[in-house]
Parts: sequence; structure tokens; C-alpha cells
Amino acid sequence: MGDDRPSGYTEGNNTIYRASSAGMCLTALVASRLGYQPDRQKFASDVLTNAAKEGNLHENAVVEELKKTYGYRVWGSQDSFDMKVIPHVYFRGHVDGICRPKGARNDRLLEIKTMSKDRFRKWKNLGSIRTRLVSDEFASYGAQISVYMQAYDNIPAVYVVKDRNSGELTIDELKLPPFPYKDIKKKIIQAEMWAKKQELPPCTASSSDQFFCAFPYLHNGSVFGDEPTDELEPIDDVTKVLVGGMAAQYHDLASRINLLKPLDEERKEIGKKIVTALGGPTGTKTMVAGGFKVTRTGGSSNYVDAEELAGELGMEVEQYKELVKKHTKKRPYTYVLVTKLGDK
Repeated sequence: MGDDRPSGYTEGNNTIYRASSAGMCLTALVASRLGYQPDRQKFASDVLTNAAKEGNLHENAVVEELKKTYGYRVWGSQDSFDMKVIPHVYFRGHVDGICRPKGARNDRLLEIKTMSKDRFRKWKNLGSIRTRLVSDEFASYGAQISVYMQAYDNIPAVYVVKDRNSGELTIDELKLPPFPYKDIKKKIIQAEMWAKKQELPPCTASSSDQFFCAFPYLHNGSVFGDEPTDELEPIDDVTKVLVGGMAAQYHDLASRINLLKPLDEERKEIGKKIVTALGGPTGTKTMVAGGFKVTRTGGSSNYVDAEELAGELGMEVEQYKELVKKHTKKRPYTYVLVTKLGDK
């Protein structure tokens, strides 16, 4: 089940970091630790909230399928743990279970994730389980399971991912953590050092991390805070954060459309959302947001005003044609052009 507490918080004399936050950027970890208020953009927040709800609904179904179809034994669902990082600093987390595959003699950790069909496709296309969990796309998952494995004396883990649309599962076994625990521990120590100084470290998060970050207003450069130029002013409102994030998605999908045609439908849907965010067909025409120049443009198509024409039916053919021509009007339509700043 989800944990609504901050990624880092104090509890008495101790500092607690959620194990699921082990892959977060250092800036976000320190911001959470210092009590900064999350202000994730609504679009990203809705995506994460819906994914969490669906994940909780599917988790029990995955466990039952492992038992009935694959002969697994599963127990200890949502068992929690506290693991000391350094004195008075702990990782806290909960595992999806402990399991033992059919015919196995030793226990494994069980980690379950659910994904949309597009994200699941990316997951499968990245190759081996280790390659997936150290990739930029899924590194946060890799850091999380690395902490879990450290907390449970580095026993192997069974990693199950379900496509929420088709029900397809991938079941893989991890014998070693994807990331060395010493590197994760080092980041937590750095977070504590910055927190003791009551300062935030410079942001080094990738653009994908920034899109779903709980603290987008803290980022410098990349998607959420480019330096001002003649064309580019700093992002100073939620709308620009929203448009900048969606423009990054739109631009990426458009660049790959010839390779994967279905992405075009997703690109069009994001385009409609951008038009809405800009205020609709009569809203803001041009906006610089998140390293992109977003231009609302459009044209018109012909249509016949049926109500006006209906009052003049029964005319001769030539008169009718003249009436059709007379009552044919322009219908405006709107779409966006997204160009990455610096591209020709």
C-alpha cells in the first residue's frame, strides 16, 4: 500500500527516509527532509495517484496468480522494516511479500509493480531485468529494490511487473541488487549534511525526474527553470510548469512518430491538453515553457449552416447552389506547434 508521508522526515531524534525514495534526486530528498511543501503539478500528480490506486488493486491479483498458476508460496505482505543507515538515520519501507518459487529451497523477496501498456512495452524492450532497473526510465525502482535487498541480508528477489491493460506478467529473479548499497548510503549521508546546513544542493535531476518531482519550483535549468534570454523568461506559474512538461512529451512523441505510429494518437491527445492549458482556441498564442516554445496555431474548414439554409429550401438548382455558396462559412480549429529551443 502507498505511504503518504514525506520522502524524508524526523521522528523524535531520528531521521526517516522512505525506501521508495532512495532513487530520488538529492535536491528533492533534502527539500523533503527540510519540510519544503510539495507542489507537484496537477497532471503529474493525477498520473501518480491513479497509478498508485490501480497498483494497489492489482497487487492481490498478482499474488493469487503467482500462487495458483506458478505454484509460489507467498507470505509477509506489507511487512515493514527500519534499517539503520548511520546513527539516528534510517530507511523505512515495506515489502510486497516474501515468497518461495515452486521447487525452491530458499526464500526470496517479492516486489510487484503495475504499469500502463506503453510503460510496460518500454519495460520489456529494455532487455534483462538488471538492464531495466539501472536504466534512466526505471532507476528509481532499481534503487528501491536495492534498499530492500540490503535490509533483508541480500537474499534474492522475485520482481513481477503486470501490464494493467492486458494482464501480462513479467517474472524475473534478481540475485544481486541493481545498485551498490554503498552508493545509496553515500547519497543519504550527503542529504543529511545539506540538511544540517539548512541548504539545498544544486539540482542535477534528469528531465524525466523533474516532470514527476514533488518540488518542480526548486529546479534550475532543463525542463522547469531555464535561465532568462531574449526569448526565454523564467517559469513563474503553474500553467507554465504544466505546459512545459506536456511540451516535452509532445516533442518526444512527434520525433518518434515515424517509428511507432500509435504514438501519434497519444501526441494528439497531449496537444489537445496543451491547447486547453493555454486557455483554448482564443487563449495564449505563444508561450516559452520548460525549454520549449509552444505556439497555438490553426486554420479553418468549410461547413454549411443548416439552420440558415433550411429557411430557403425549394429554390431552383442554380439558386440552391448560390445559397449553399452564400451560407458556407469558415470553422476555426486550433493545434499547437512545439519546437525545442535551440533546434533549427
